[in-house]
Amino acid sequence: MLRRKVTERLASWKRTSDKALLITGARQVGKSFAIREFGRAEFGTYFEANLALDSDARETLLGARNSSDFINRISLLSRTPLKEGNALVFIDEIQEYPEIVTLAKALVEDGRYRYAFSGSMLGTEFKGITSFPVGFVEQLIMRPLDFEEFSWAVGVGEEPLAEVRACLRERREVPRYLHDAFLRNFRAYLVAGGMPEVVQSYIDAGYSLTKTRALQSTLVSQYAQDISKYAGVRALSVREIFDLLPLQLEEDPHRFVFASIEEDARYDTYDRDFLWLVNAGVAHMVRQATEAKSPLRRTEVAGRFKLYQSDTGMLLSRYPQATARAVYLDRRDQNLGGIYENAVAQGLSAANVPLWYFASEGVGEVDFLMEGAHGRVVPIEVKSGRKVRGHAALNRLLRIDEYRIRDAIVLSRNNVSHEGPVLYAPIYMVFCLDELTERDGGDFTFAPVALP
Repeated sequence: MLRRKVTERLASWKRTSDKALLITGARQVGKSFAIREFGRAEFGTYFEANLALDSDARETLLGARNSSDFINRISLLSRTPLKEGNALVFIDEIQEYPEIVTLAKALVEDGRYRYAFSGSMLGTEFKGITSFPVGFVEQLIMRPLDFEEFSWAVGVGEEPLAEVRACLRERREVPRYLHDAFLRNFRAYLVAGGMPEVVQSYIDAGYSLTKTRALQSTLVSQYAQDISKYAGVRALSVREIFDLLPLQLEEDPHRFVFASIEEDARYDTYDRDFLWLVNAGVAHMVRQATEAKSPLRRTEVAGRFKLYQSDTGMLLSRYPQATARAVYLDRRDQNLGGIYENAVAQGLSAANVPLWYFASEGVGEVDFLMEGAHGRVVPIEVKSGRKVRGHAALNRLLRIDEYRIRDAIVLSRNNVSHEGPVLYAPIYMVFCLDELTERDGGDFTFAPVALP
């Protein structure tokens, strides 16, 4: 069984909150499995109904007039009596009838059972709930496995991962044997990705990638089918953007070009289509900011963004197999910049870090900006080739005094080193980069040096 970080979030919800729980996320990221295992382990009694697969449960529950009626219908569906004060009621595939969520306020106030709802964001029906019970539902987005979860899955213990975190904090090299091992695992992660079924197949096959591509291709097809099912009158436009996503990441820069949709395409015409993919958990949108100071949203440029796929493994399955081979074998003569950036976007999203990039005339473009809770901004450059220290735009950005940038990060295959405010870190450290935005002390600042 794959260890997931969401289990800790579920335990915290049970311990500290009396609200209902709504977990959303893209298809097949492990939502149902995580809640099911948690419910059976942590509650005395457990009930589950899947509105997409169980027609009897769907017809029974959709007729509920109020909370008391809903609870009575649950009791009639449950094969075992539910214990008041120690039961979890889990309604899965809630997107089939999202209005059930409007009962959450009354169900929470009733207090007999705890409630969890889950559904795919493919369709974004949750946005259309007429009376969302604000204050009575705690929301949680679940994503594919991040690199730390993948490391757990392939047998990496806590000590090596803790050592990586310590090396980031202390700005010292990762021991060579660990560095090489983590790089190999990270390349495998890029190809396998973080979809639980794919990762489990990789493990069950003795860490073989033989079957992963076929599974990923199936998932890509299912995503495309769900676009047709849920995106309504905009399905063709959403599907076209989804199909264009890998091609956009092959171009340099990786900003989405509207002319690829049609010659005179404008963002205002397609904005809802892009947001549909983002809200569905299928894509990550990295918006442009023209100033590297908090709040980044203040200088956001509408219609200028990069679009990455939510899972790098699924993205790689959409390229020729030679591309996946180049990633796994660490061939540096191919342009893999879009793949590496996609992995960073995925890692930052898994850590709930809002996604931005910097671009302005006279400075140029920097791949990502992290904004911490206290307004600290950390620029990030991603290097997939050999010229790791060639980052002219980042250097120009650091020279702008008004931004007061104390730290910058360059992610690559190289081990840890630093020069002035620039930390050169291995790309596998993306899973713990959020630590840099959470600390306000001076221990992350280096003595300034002249920049070229």
